[in-house]
Amino acid sequence: MIEGLSMAVFNEKMLLRGKAEEDLYFAELDRKLIEALHEKQAKEREQEEGARSLGSSSFSDNSDAQK
Repeated sequence: MIEGLSMAVFNEKMLLRGKAEEDLYFAELDRKLIEALHEKQAKEREQEEGARSLGSSSFSDNSDAQK
C-alpha cells in the first residue's frame, strides 16, 4: 500500500514537472513574440514619422517657392 502511494506521489510530481517545463517554454516563446511585435511597431512608427516629415518638408518647400 505504501509503495503504491509513493508511486502516485512520484507520478504527480513528474506531471507537475512536465507542466512547469511546458509553462516555461511557452512563457519564453510569448516573450520573444511580444518583443518581435514591439520591434515591428517601432519600425512602423519610424516609417510613418519619416513619411510625415517628408510630406511636411516638401509642403513647406512648395510654399516657399510660391512666395
